[in-house]
Amino acid sequence: MFADKSYLLLLLLLPILAFLCYVFYKKRKEALDLLISRVNISALSNVNIRVYIVKYIFIIIGLAFLILAIARPQYGDKVQEVVKESSEIVIALDISKSMLAQDSKPNRLEKSKSMIFRIVEESAGERIGVIVFSGTAMWQVPMTYDFQALKMFMRGVENIQLPFGGTQISDAINLAVKAVSSNPASSKIMILISDGEDHDSKIKEAINNAKSADLKIFTVGVGTIQGSPIPVRDQNGEITGYIKDKSGNIVMTKMNPALLKAVAEGTGGRFFDASEKDVSLELVRLIKDTEKNKFEAQEHNAKADRFQIFLFLALIAFFIELMIPVTRKAEDGKMRS
Repeated sequence: MFADKSYLLLLLLLPILAFLCYVFYKKRKEALDLLISRVNISALSNVNIRVYIVKYIFIIIGLAFLILAIARPQYGDKVQEVVKESSEIVIALDISKSMLAQDSKPNRLEKSKSMIFRIVEESAGERIGVIVFSGTAMWQVPMTYDFQALKMFMRGVENIQLPFGGTQISDAINLAVKAVSSNPASSKIMILISDGEDHDSKIKEAINNAKSADLKIFTVGVGTIQGSPIPVRDQNGEITGYIKDKSGNIVMTKMNPALLKAVAEGTGGRFFDASEKDVSLELVRLIKDTEKNKFEAQEHNAKADRFQIFLFLALIAFFIELMIPVTRKAEDGKMRS
């Protein structure tokens, strides 16, 4: 098999080249016949016209081998050891009801998903997993290098897929800690996207667990501090009202930057405010600037390149062509100057 099969089309030019060489040979021979009779050609000229045919043959053979070498012939399997560099990146996405608020367009959840798509697309080669959480946490996508699978599974994220309401950020952090704690890698990052409306008291314990596992958390706040109501939609997606409290008042959900900053600073990370701008590119730069983990991986069934053989044969053919003389050797005065 050939790695670059398209170059094999150049072989179709060799018959044309052979024809041109034949034409040049005929014209050279006819020009020589005009000057020197066939009877005296060996006596009057030291040029061996037939040698040109041999030289042309070796040129064409050399070009054929060279084209085959450029097409990179491959056969036989080899074990290829490569060094990969990547970071352990856990993305945690809040899918609680408050993420349906529309103070981020089209709403907090959809804006967050768009950021994740951008991060995944720009971070090819990194090992990424996605956790979704509300009143509990679960893996939406386990740690993987397959960013196409990440994008596919992220499209199906909805706020109704977890059975418990509320927001338990600590559950998401602890789930991420379990995934990375067994890995001795130095570069472990968590990107936590939420409005910060946390409803549990275990956040400090979760921060300590993250620090113990060397998991650095970068938090992203979506929504606004002014707040927004949470719409209620019917089966057709039309807004029929807004969530109300027990007193019948419309609930206003606000971003809580204080909590998100505390989580980030407590683990050596940083808080990003996405209320008015897209911070996905900043997060991508952060990932790229992070020190990468290096590890060796073996890739089997890799085909071995064999172009060297054909390149060597091409050089031999060109060398022989250069070494073939076009003139006869003088034989004891028989050749005339």
